[in-house]
Amino acid sequence: MNIFSITAPEVLNYEPISLATDMWSVGVLLYVLLTGCSPFGGDTKQETFCNISQSKLDFPADLFGDISEEAIDLIQKLLVKEPR
Repeated sequence: MNIFSITAPEVLNYEPISLATDMWSVGVLLYVLLTGCSPFGGDTKQETFCNISQSKLDFPADLFGDISEEAIDLIQKLLVKEPR
């Protein structure tokens, strides 16, 4: 995981940042802590940014099989693309 993986979509779009921006980063870090994988990581910075802007969030069974529904729900609530 690189530092670009925790960048919120509003940062990429040069929109104002808020508490939701920080909560996005917390959601990414929680995903990584529970699975060891980045939810939006790509092979390049550009690919990572593209994945973030599309915000396609998956919870594959091989990574989340032993993770509680409550934890998954929390991650989903933290990783909201347009929180306003």
